Amino acid sequence: MVAHVEHGDGVVVDVAVIGGGVVGTAVFRELVLRGYNVTLLEKNANVVHGASCGNSGIACTGYDAPEGSLERRCIRRAMELNPAVYRELGLPSAAVGSLVIAWTAQDLAALPHTVAANHAIDTQVKTLSAAELYALEPHLAAGALGAVFVPGEIVIEPWLIPIAYLHHGLRNGGTLRPVPTDRTKGVFVFRNLHGLVVVGPTAEDQHSREDMTNTPDVVATLRAAASQIVPALAACPVVGTYAADGAHQWVVVGGIRSTGVTASLGIAEYVGQLIGAWFRPRLAGRHVIVPYVVPTFQELAMQFDGTSNSVTIEGLVHQVTHPLTRWGLQKLLKQQQDTSRL
Repeated sequence: MVAHVEHGDGVVVDVAVIGGGVVGTAVFRELVLRGYNVTLLEKNANVVHGASCGNSGIACTGYDAPEGSLERRCIRRAMELNPAVYRELGLPSAAVGSLVIAWTAQDLAALPHTVAANHAIDTQVKTLSAAELYALEPHLAAGALGAVFVPGEIVIEPWLIPIAYLHHGLRNGGTLRPVPTDRTKGVFVFRNLHGLVVVGPTAEDQHSREDMTNTPDVVATLRAAASQIVPALAACPVVGTYAADGAHQWVVVGGIRSTGVTASLGIAEYVGQLIGAWFRPRLAGRHVIVPYVVPTFQELAMQFDGTSNSVTIEGLVHQVTHPLTRWGLQKLLKQQQDTSRL
């Protein structure tokens, strides 16, 4: 994402969030609720594409995240935030817990570490003997030696979470736009305040953000463009060139393992803190946050279009990109249709 952006239509926003996956929509929502003027840019026709449309639908405890890492910090913070936000947005979830099963002696020896790693956030984590495990899960394959029960892990609706984040941000003044496809507005030829004729800019890909040089090819391209616009410039000498890197106010949110859904609210809060250190939101302390509740699964199923696999939420048509959600809607729609025939 990048701070202070002007769109081609002249609209200036504080922050542009690029990418409408679960982390992008969470960051979008967080910054809007903090009072920033934010737009979300998505290159696809619908949000929740790429990795986000294949998330597991589990909010985990992240006990295996490296100790002291930013990932672990964001997961732990998100675990504090997730339950309340899920309730506020009307997101379906179920705290079913999970089992870390030991199938070998080596697995069994590692179980105390799993318990210790989880105790910092969930004191209900406990070790189960083989007998206790099979009493809990009688259909489990034979041969398990024991397990750790982690009650804090939650099953969630995988597609509705980013959709709810998006609409909460939109409800509070954020905007959703397609990603601009033009690389540059073209070459300008103008006389600056000091009487110098300026030609540019270009939009060249660089291998390093520290590389501020202009190659002879770039200079030749600009000279040719200037001469085509004003032929007399062909005979004028070049007195100097310059380049700039416009990415000094970027926050790159990437390299996330498989914990994006779990940690998304924690990541969003962390990004909000980073941007808050750069500049204060225009509406800080002066805006009222408007609540939002996502439509129920039953409501979505009633208007689910099985041909286009789409639903409409607040006038915005969304393709249901996650297979688990799509299958769930198809199942519920069939149940509703069967019931109506009775």
